[in-house]
Amino acid sequence: MAFVLGSPLLRHITKLSSQTCALSIKENYTIQCNGLWRVSMPFSTTTTDPKVDMKPKEGKICAWQVHAYGGVEELQLSCSVREPVISKPDDVLVNVSASSVNPIDVAMMNGYGATLFNKIRQAMQTKSSEPSIEFPLTLGRDFAGKVIAVGHNVINIKPGDDVWGVIAPTSQGCHAQKVVLSQSNIRPKPKNLTMEEASSILYAAVTAWSALRITGDLLVTGARGKRILVLGAAGGVGSVAVQMGKAWGAAVVGTCRSDAVPLVQSLGADAVIDYALPDSNDRLRSEGQFDVILDAAGLGPDAGPYASCLKQWSNAKYITLRSPLLKNFDEHGLVLGALKSAADLVQPNITTGALSQGATMRWGFFMPCNAALDEIQLLVEAGKVSPCIQKVFPFADLPKAYQMVLDGHLRGKVVVSL
Repeated sequence: MAFVLGSPLLRHITKLSSQTCALSIKENYTIQCNGLWRVSMPFSTTTTDPKVDMKPKEGKICAWQVHAYGGVEELQLSCSVREPVISKPDDVLVNVSASSVNPIDVAMMNGYGATLFNKIRQAMQTKSSEPSIEFPLTLGRDFAGKVIAVGHNVINIKPGDDVWGVIAPTSQGCHAQKVVLSQSNIRPKPKNLTMEEASSILYAAVTAWSALRITGDLLVTGARGKRILVLGAAGGVGSVAVQMGKAWGAAVVGTCRSDAVPLVQSLGADAVIDYALPDSNDRLRSEGQFDVILDAAGLGPDAGPYASCLKQWSNAKYITLRSPLLKNFDEHGLVLGALKSAADLVQPNITTGALSQGATMRWGFFMPCNAALDEIQLLVEAGKVSPCIQKVFPFADLPKAYQMVLDGHLRGKVVVSL
């Protein structure tokens, strides 16, 4: 199991204004994944004033929403949000116990992807009596909780079951007390995980699975015997990618900052490169060339010095999760954005020399599908993929969880518990 253990070394209790209703406590945290202690670093936690009213009236729920795009200050807690209801035969209504904050949540809070996501929402509403409304928007992409009710086509899931699930960015999210989603995006919660642990995995895991299995062609070629380099191996997606690669029989090398090296080593990486060291590029070249390089650090599509680490004439791939696709749609519209994206994809393949050496530069995306969820379920239940949690916040302190993700350099996931 993975959990957060606070070991207080020094507590500074500061009285804040009555509007914040919180106490600031400085502590150390220890990350645990795969049953091994990982890393110990300082952080600040908060304890929420028990006077904060989190009991909405009947037919309503509490949810964190944004009513305009912007920074963390746009997040508003409302306890008068209409309770979601089952409207389709495949729907499942869940009482959320915990959810995580992903980088996509922070990006969407600032308006990232709004152009394409709104078009998709409008298309999904064409056969519905309810209009497509952009705001208020509830964020949150993965969660764990208990089933309240199910549609008449739902099988293998019943009221009272503990479940975990993942939500597409085009749908209202799970940073709320209740959420409704299709049975295709929900599974029984693995018994070897707590609610907080289960809530931290799926969005990152599906993203890693999609990038490696689909974009990286490992679903076709297989991963056994392949060499995989994970850039940003200590983050949410990177930590899962390392574990997946090892579970599939690949040789995995990870990069991270100095303080995260013990964490990535304990995930099973065959080698870990501290990219902060002056000779990091030399150390990386000494590891040899790779079949797949996964950019989970947000470096971007041009690959920089990593292009030379791809195997030549073996259909090797550099896959970045930071594609300019949604940004291009936001800035140029759908048509011009698509044209610019095509150019942005072709250019680094030429300028890095990848194509001339039989390699390609590709973009990876979150692509939820039954195959991904089913395999992730098996890997987690077998203990081959375990969650890494940096910190758990109470639901009332969700903006602080967003700020932690916004600050970057995470060691695992940030979770919100209800």
